[in-house]
Amino acid sequence: MAYIGFFPTSPGFNAINFKQNNAVKKTVTASGRTIRATNSTTLWSGVLAYPPMTLSEFLPIQAFLARCQGGLNEFDVIMPTISQNSLGLTSLDVANKTTRAAGSTAINITSSFASQKILNPGDVIRFPNHSKVYMVIDDNGVTTDGAGEAVINIEPALITEVPAATEDSAGSTIITDQVPFRMILNNDVQEMGYRVDGLVGYELDVTEVI
Repeated sequence: MAYIGFFPTSPGFNAINFKQNNAVKKTVTASGRTIRATNSTTLWSGVLAYPPMTLSEFLPIQAFLARCQGGLNEFDVIMPTISQNSLGLTSLDVANKTTRAAGSTAINITSSFASQKILNPGDVIRFPNHSKVYMVIDDNGVTTDGAGEAVINIEPALITEVPAATEDSAGSTIITDQVPFRMILNNDVQEMGYRVDGLVGYELDVTEVI
């Protein structure tokens, strides 16, 4: 298996069925009490639909699908709406202020954006040192203080340590807009709807991989 790059961005998706996947084990005791536990992280998935495409639009997508080899190889894909910063902030220089261990759900950040709301609840982010995507769960979103600092509460918990950013560390900025999801195809058989009018229909069924 290998990482093969970004899924083609043109012509662009026109709809998405976005899913949050959690594996929760439930046990009902003799007294009727339900015990719930999980030892796995949240994974995101989705079905992304294209509008009818011309052959010239679809062929690069078909070629990329061939490179995927079903669910073998992974890629990054930008989710319509989901990947965007809902406040329209496209160039946030947000960085991790302190090292946070795997399992942490509260992230101390620093930014040049002082006393400003930078994220809404439900926005997604991705840290520079790994590919997992996390969701902001603060009820009122994230607003920096006068020094440009704030705490972001996330779901799920970090799957690996996130180191503190340093002035000379390359790529230390947290991705807060156009957030790429690291995905694989759910199905090893891909159906491509070639129509007699020359157009092609296709839906991309994907699940996050870590």
